[in-house]
Amino acid sequence: MRREKQSRSLSEIRMLAKAYAKENKGRNYLLFLAAVIFVVAFTLIFGIADGKIKAEYEKAMRDAGTEATVCIQDADQTQYHVAESLSYVKAAGRSAGIGGADWNETPVCGIRVLDQTAWEEIIAPACLEVFGKYPRGKQEIMMPVEALERMGITQPKQGMEISLTVDVSLFRSEQDTFHLSGWYTSAAKDVGNRSVGYISEVKYREWGYDLEEKAELWLKTSKYMGWRKTEERLYQDLPVNQTEPGVMLEIKAQNPYAYSAVNELIGGYELAVLGALVIVTGLFFLIYNVMQISMAGDIRQMGLLHTLGMTKRQIRSVYFQQIFKALIPGVLAGTALSIFLLKVCIPRFLEKSYLAHYGEVDRIDLFSPFLLLFAVLLAAAVTLIASGIVIHKVVRMSCVDSLVYTHSKKVRLGEKRKRKWKKRGVAGELVYMAWRDITRYQSRFWMTVLSLFLGMQTFLCAIVIINGADYIHVIENRPDVLIAGEFSEGGQKLGYGIEYRSRDAGEDPMETKGDHFELLYSNDYDEFSPISSKLKEELLNLPEVDKEKSYVMEGAYLLSTTSRKGVSPMDDHYSKNQKEKEGTGYDFDSAMVESVAADVIQILTQEELKSLKSYVEKQDLPIDLRALEEGKGAIILHDHRLSKEQEELAKESVGEPLYFTAMWSKEEREKWLAKTQEEREQEGEAEESRRRGMASEPLNLAGYLDNRAEGVPPLRQTWHGSEGSMYYLMSEKGAEKLPTKKKTLYMELNAKEGQEEELEAQVQELLEEENQRKEQNVVLGMDGTETKEAGVFCICKSELLAKASSYIEGNRLVLGCISLLLLAAGFTNYCNVCMTGILERRKELKTMRSLGMTKRQMWKMLMLEGGFYVLIVIGLILSVGNVVLALICRYMEGKLSYFTAEYPYRWLIFLCAGMLLLSEGILFFLFGRKKQIAKEDLH
Repeated sequence: MRREKQSRSLSEIRMLAKAYAKENKGRNYLLFLAAVIFVVAFTLIFGIADGKIKAEYEKAMRDAGTEATVCIQDADQTQYHVAESLSYVKAAGRSAGIGGADWNETPVCGIRVLDQTAWEEIIAPACLEVFGKYPRGKQEIMMPVEALERMGITQPKQGMEISLTVDVSLFRSEQDTFHLSGWYTSAAKDVGNRSVGYISEVKYREWGYDLEEKAELWLKTSKYMGWRKTEERLYQDLPVNQTEPGVMLEIKAQNPYAYSAVNELIGGYELAVLGALVIVTGLFFLIYNVMQISMAGDIRQMGLLHTLGMTKRQIRSVYFQQIFKALIPGVLAGTALSIFLLKVCIPRFLEKSYLAHYGEVDRIDLFSPFLLLFAVLLAAAVTLIASGIVIHKVVRMSCVDSLVYTHSKKVRLGEKRKRKWKKRGVAGELVYMAWRDITRYQSRFWMTVLSLFLGMQTFLCAIVIINGADYIHVIENRPDVLIAGEFSEGGQKLGYGIEYRSRDAGEDPMETKGDHFELLYSNDYDEFSPISSKLKEELLNLPEVDKEKSYVMEGAYLLSTTSRKGVSPMDDHYSKNQKEKEGTGYDFDSAMVESVAADVIQILTQEELKSLKSYVEKQDLPIDLRALEEGKGAIILHDHRLSKEQEELAKESVGEPLYFTAMWSKEEREKWLAKTQEEREQEGEAEESRRRGMASEPLNLAGYLDNRAEGVPPLRQTWHGSEGSMYYLMSEKGAEKLPTKKKTLYMELNAKEGQEEELEAQVQELLEEENQRKEQNVVLGMDGTETKEAGVFCICKSELLAKASSYIEGNRLVLGCISLLLLAAGFTNYCNVCMTGILERRKELKTMRSLGMTKRQMWKMLMLEGGFYVLIVIGLILSVGNVVLALICRYMEGKLSYFTAEYPYRWLIFLCAGMLLLSEGILFFLFGRKKQIAKEDLH
């Protein structure tokens, strides 16, 4: 009997649910559309963003040839085990470089050894293709395809014999026959632009070394941590070297590739999470508004059913059955549409432009099953929660309250009297009625305003971020033409100084792994200038050059001499335990150290000196600005080479003695090279005395400056980045004390408006003439052979734009898809508010028509309602929204140096016009054509 009652009750609930579903077709259809829009919008927005991040990550990883983002030099076993156990370290592997390998006296590759983790989790994932296995046996070797091709091997086979001569150490070479265990292809190069071959740990131990004693420690760290935070944590967590306690810990970190990709897309994970919450909140309001508006008219009927004996649980069941009938088809339709768009349509749309930038990355994977499942579950949860809040509010009301429910806001008696006696014209009455209608339900009104504001503001924020972080700004920040001297012929043979040819436009083109010995090899004489004075004048005097916007860097190449205490922060193997006195009066710290090869001295302009002074004072850095400005000192600029302990040493180094010595003249250098070893030894003392006469006035070391420190002013630099050379900054007054004439190291030329092409053509012609002259200027190499003087090269902005055009176009397509989806979601929410509100007031509007309101007046009133929403939302955007945009711009400028903030005026106007047009379009759809309205009004 009880089961029969339950069955009858269920059938009655189904019947009621079906009847109400038929009555509320509009609401259920909107719920269906809301579920579809939620799943599609969420999946597409985050799927496209995730696909772009993964593609950027894969390309950066392949270009680098490794997944490691941290390198720790000379790490011991204890440091390795501690690093391996850290929560933010995803993989830790050991590696050691051995030397170059020659085949028949031809250099073919470098040789390294890796442990299992370093190969499997750090190097192998970054290779394009891997065949065979990593070497385990003593005579096994894995070779890069490029090296095999140099040896004439185009079809390698496992086990084939390869004879190589390997530089095991500086003064030791080993000739051996290896068996090929595998081979790989990679986009990355090692030091000297050479690919790398790998040997086994067994072979490495046979040569007298051991990875477990001392090795480079490579770490793959959390993608949510930037390099600064990673370094700070590692310096705190890792112990000092146990085998050499005095040797300082040296950690070099860079941003994880995924972290950089997220920064470039949206500025960071923090903003990504905030954006996701805003999008989900907007979609929540979309569903909540549908339910709240549409169910307001059902409250009296629910009260009547409650009076007739229906329980609250049964009433909930009636509603939730309707919701599930709209939700399940909506989720399924959204899932099918998302899969179709992400798997078929959008990838094909992007292949020709966006993917062309990636080369080996043959497709962009936008579809993520996990993301789709999450979107479906989130859509269901949001729908049920939003609906449940409204349903709970409905069923919670008492029978009496629900039967007399009007949902109108309470009006005080004084207000009623004012309104009763206030006289208005027809237009004023329509304005009053429109305002009363939208503010009648205050909670609904503010919920609608907030949801519209969030939708529109999110779109505007996305536009500002997308436009500001557009890759075009990277190139626009570059000069029209960059001119610099090439590495010497000897340096180029080793692969240095040609990185700029394949380097991304967003990277510093003057950063190199080659030091100044390779830069000036066979050009290390005093007269040498990368850009001759004659060429500099010819370039600056070109009629197309805008001199005010152009830049000339002057400086010199000199031998520096400073105290050991002054130079110790740059010594990676410096140990406090090794500071010993040798004999009476000898002080280890006071001993003077001369550079082996010439160092760079860059002369700062007044603008650069001013910005540097402001930065140093703001950061309270240990730098003697007075000595720098007055020409009594020089700063050592470095590429983030100092550890925490070395930074402390740098503070103590301020004020240490420093002076510079000029190089030989070209004639003196050639005479010296022509002498025998005996003659050089005989003239040693006289030469030393003569060299002291070529020294500058005594100066002081004014401090150290990290060019990667947060907030450091962007300083243009000539070739830099090598750990084997010093880079000094001086003022103009200090340069007057140098024992040489100023040289032109680097130039940036910007053209007058509209004359970029002409400038590039003129520059190319002048550089061609200059390089022909330099080829005829024969100099002696260090080995006595003749070679040519190093030439000059240029990088043109137009070439960078042409190279990156497909990537820029594709990038805009990807980000454009995201912004369009946000715009569609915002406009959908607005359509929902307008349509649901009008449909819910059908009876009210019919009553007003029966009382004499014309259809034209009704149209105007409803248009005014839409206009009020537009004005209120735009008011919020111009007040609160502008503050949000300012904060986002400030945040992005801190994340991306090339970010360009621009207020989206045009898009704001478009949003206003779009909302008004949508209002009229909805009315046109619901009430017919204007001609028909006019005809009805005449009758």
